[in-house]
Amino acid sequence: MYKNFTAIFIVLLLVIQSFVSINQASAAEGLSINATVGGQQLLEIENGHSVTSNVIFDLLPRGTASLNERNSMDVVIVFDKSGSMADPVSRNNTKLSLAQDAVEEGVEIFFDSKKDFDDRYGIVAFDTYVNNVSTINGLHSNPNIVANKARQTSAEGGTNYTDALKAAKDMLIHAKDNGKYSGQRDQYIIFMTDGKPTNSSKYGNVHGYYHQLIQHNDYERIYGYSKYKDKMLDGKFVFYNDDWYVISDNRNFLSGNYNLLYDSNSNINSIVIDSQYGPYLYSHNNPSVPDKIKEHGREQARILADNEITMLSIGFGDQNQLDMSYLSELSAMSNGKAVRASSNDIIEIFKDISASISAEYPSLSNGFIRFNLPEGVTVQENDSVSVTDNEVIMSLRDILYNPNPPSEGDSSLHYELPLTFRSAGIYNFSFDVLYNSGKVAKTGIPYQVEVRIPLRSIEFSPKEKTIYIGERFKVEDYLRFNPSDATNKEIKEVISSDTISTTLQILKKSDGWYVTGKSAGYTDITATSSENSNIKDSMTVIVKKNSNSGEEDQDPSDRGDSQDPDGSDNIDSFGKW
Repeated sequence: MYKNFTAIFIVLLLVIQSFVSINQASAAEGLSINATVGGQQLLEIENGHSVTSNVIFDLLPRGTASLNERNSMDVVIVFDKSGSMADPVSRNNTKLSLAQDAVEEGVEIFFDSKKDFDDRYGIVAFDTYVNNVSTINGLHSNPNIVANKARQTSAEGGTNYTDALKAAKDMLIHAKDNGKYSGQRDQYIIFMTDGKPTNSSKYGNVHGYYHQLIQHNDYERIYGYSKYKDKMLDGKFVFYNDDWYVISDNRNFLSGNYNLLYDSNSNINSIVIDSQYGPYLYSHNNPSVPDKIKEHGREQARILADNEITMLSIGFGDQNQLDMSYLSELSAMSNGKAVRASSNDIIEIFKDISASISAEYPSLSNGFIRFNLPEGVTVQENDSVSVTDNEVIMSLRDILYNPNPPSEGDSSLHYELPLTFRSAGIYNFSFDVLYNSGKVAKTGIPYQVEVRIPLRSIEFSPKEKTIYIGERFKVEDYLRFNPSDATNKEIKEVISSDTISTTLQILKKSDGWYVTGKSAGYTDITATSSENSNIKDSMTVIVKKNSNSGEEDQDPSDRGDSQDPDGSDNIDSFGKW
């Protein structure tokens, strides 16, 4: 499954080269992106069901890439060396060894593209903590140093996104502020991981009495095996500083700002106070720990964005191991993109490599569509689509210029995204299309979808109504709509079978149709829906004179339906005449 990881890594390196190249070319040649959004905008839904429809995006790149210039760049590889990286994935290969090969081969790309640019490189290796042995202190112009450090790593420990991103960010900011190179520099993090974040740290205020943590061997030696066993059976232990510690009964008072270590491995969900007096337990079996760890990662991604550092991510675990949606979220927060290493990508990856190696001109890369989901709408997440807090990120393919982009209508510029609507309503969307860390973008593309519950039929109830001369009733009050929650219950017209309208007066008002008795007699009225002219029904209206009226009632013998089907007189159905 992971044989193509090397190829994916190389592709991302090439992507960096291509999309940093666009910056000056964009300004000089006017490269831009536009898009049209279409699809079925009027949908029908059945009560209690949902309806799915594709939103169609056709990208419209513009401009000519006649320049192949870029700023000098700083690149830090953030390298996951957690214990799961030791998992075998092919004969004689582990995920770690393939990742090391990828970095080594990627360095060759750096050498080829470096030329006259003052590019600098760094690496941060991490597991439960940042691994100082395999992390370079600062940036270097020789990318071989990065490859050599990656080759020296071994797989162990947990997965700490937060501290790794913080170390890489600090390295890049320091290099920008204190480096010997002047002028504009573009800065990037290539984040490589095979798992969900399980550890993080953050400073916070503590105030109270906390249980002391004692290294498990020391605890057994001090308190004896029996008490040690009881603690283990009760789950009174946490993992700290690459070792197991027992939660002792000793409590001490701590107050101040301390580094808090979060650990969700094995669902222990603990928070440890890392104090100058040794470790203390802040919280144990705390279900909020995994969410806190993820939020710490988001905080670092926001800082990256604030400092114009772009994060490109490679995830090479399966869905059980890796939260690709979260990885995409972190990347998008800094206008970057995440890619999953998959065996299904091998052909396309090599095609992309060939195109990137041979490309003479820069490209629009690192692209995605971003928008917020209205309430009542869902989208299926996959390796290309992620959702966080109702914000959707959909990854886009690179657009190569040579020196012109693909023509309008090219299949590579076409995307379809299925959206599922759970209820009737009018839904408004605003789509952003972003490339090259957001430097080339089209924002605020509007789109509206109306979801309706169609009207199937209408029916008068009762089918016969008696009124007096001068009496009025509202037609809609005697109509049953099927379904009852149909979107459109408007009646287009109400007509009488009495063409000369001597019996009834029919009027349309703002709130509906009204019928008023004019003279004694009877007639049929027919109501027709504005939804569909074939949806209609009729009612017989009988008008009787008031006791004070001088008008005569019509002779019921003039009615064509004066008898029941059994032949008996039906005069009484209209009252006494």
